[in-house]
Parts: sequence; structure tokens; C-alpha cells
Amino acid sequence: MRVAPILRTLATVLSVVVAFVVFANSASATIVRYDTTLGTIDARLYHTATPLSTANFLSYTNSGRYDGTFIHRSVPGFIVQGGGFSMDAAGIFSASGVTTDPPVLNEPGISNLRGTIAMAKLGGDPDSATSQWFFNLSDNSANLDFQNGGFTVFGRVVGSGMSVVDSIASLARVNAGSPFSDVPVLDIDIVVAQQNVFNSDAVVINSVTELALADGDYNFDGIVDGSDFLVWQNTVGSTVDAAADGNGNGIVDAADLAIWEAGASPAIVAAALAAIPEPTSLGLALLGTCLTLRIRRRSV
Repeated sequence: MRVAPILRTLATVLSVVVAFVVFANSASATIVRYDTTLGTIDARLYHTATPLSTANFLSYTNSGRYDGTFIHRSVPGFIVQGGGFSMDAAGIFSASGVTTDPPVLNEPGISNLRGTIAMAKLGGDPDSATSQWFFNLSDNSANLDFQNGGFTVFGRVVGSGMSVVDSIASLARVNAGSPFSDVPVLDIDIVVAQQNVFNSDAVVINSVTELALADGDYNFDGIVDGSDFLVWQNTVGSTVDAAADGNGNGIVDAADLAIWEAGASPAIVAAALAAIPEPTSLGLALLGTCLTLRIRRRSV
């Protein structure tokens, strides 16, 4: 008998029992979509782990202040940064910047790994983040997790979005003076010839919108079904894959399974749980007890 797999299964089942009871009313998913010149980038926000930073970002998003901004900084192997500047009436980038809200308190804790999104801020002031954010291109944890109080990671790119981010990072850059010393451009020869960076040359963020997805829709196909359970099952325990992190706490855990179960039909839930590998008898018995507890809780 292989004891380790059985113990892992039992541990997962027991954590699911706790999750069903404690997290029955978990918060809704928070997914945003960047529509850029080079394609779309979807990201899950960590609204439980970093509530202040998430609310701050969504304030800019929902007011449309990111629409028409551009990527103003790209450092290969490090970061791609935006959220701060847009073009003027002539289509030339402007240092006037996005109208900002008061700075948000720093919320470090989630590591600055490749694919994460973090708030940019002023040097020497941990609580100075406003509108600007950046995508981490590499594992920057050794530096950014500690520098200036630690940089707040408030989301992670999901799906194929990092291929778009990498495309941006691969572009040639021009130096137009601080804060535009590393501006990625689509065609550097044209930029040099015209001696300026116009809207048509830059990587523009056409819009950032919050997606209306059902809780538990972990593959983002518009329905909550067995495929979403597989996404959870294949990534449970992960802190570097956010697709099934339904409660946005920075890890795919049993609470996220509870969210999926609440959004799926009873038949789909039964079929998915029945497919759990041995030892199924004890596992299903515990899950049955859990479901009974949820039913009783709802009837109170």
C-alpha cells in the first residue's frame, strides 16, 4: 500500500470539509482583461490577500483612467510597467500622467515571481503607490520582496497572457528622458525618423475591464462544470498558478473547491467527486458529511 498518496488524499479531503463549512459564502472572483496593441492579457486579482490594492486598481479600471494609457517602461528580464501616462491631443506621449487617487497602503506578502502584477511606488516610501503597476518578467523576489518595504503583488496573469507581456518585453526601446527612458516601440526606425513617440508607435492599453465571470469558472469558458474542477485538482496547493484561486488569497486551496461546488450543479459536483482516486470510500464519506453540514447550515 502506498501510504503517502493516501495521506495526501485524506489531508485534501479534510481540508475540503473545513472549507465547505467555513467558506460557504466566499467573495466573488475578480478577473480583469487588458486590451493592448499586441493582444489581451487576463489577470486574477488577489482581492482577499491584498484588498486595498485590488480596490485601488479597480477604481482606476472602472473609471476608465487606464484606457488609452501606454507602456512607458520596459526592462528586459525584469519588468514591463504602465498605468501612468497617456498621449496628448496630438498623439504624443505626455508627462502630465493619469489623474491619481490618494496613495494606497502597502500590502506585501505575495512574492514577486514571474507573471505577477505589482504596484509601482516612489523610492523610500513604501505607502506611495497610486496608479502605476508592472508585470514581473522574472523571479524578482530576492529584490522586490524586500526593497522599499516590499512591492505589493496584487494579481497574476492567467492563461496565455504572459506571451503578450513577453512580446512587449521583446520590443526595441527608446530613451526620451525620465520617466520615458525605456519606452518600448513597435518600430524604432520610424520613431527615430520622426523624432518622437506617437500613439501609433507605442504599446497602448486600449482598455482594462473587469470580467463578469461566475464563481468557480476556473477555465473562463462561461460555465461552471467538471472542467473547472480539473483545473482546481491539477493546481491545488499552487501559489504560482492563479486560475483556480477563486477567493484570491494567493494559493489554490480547499476554499476554492468550495467556491466551485457552490457554483456547479449537484449532478456535476457528484460526478467530479466520484472520480476522485482511491481511497474513495472514506473520502466520499467525509465529503458527504461536509455537504450535509452545508445543507443544515443553509437551513438555519
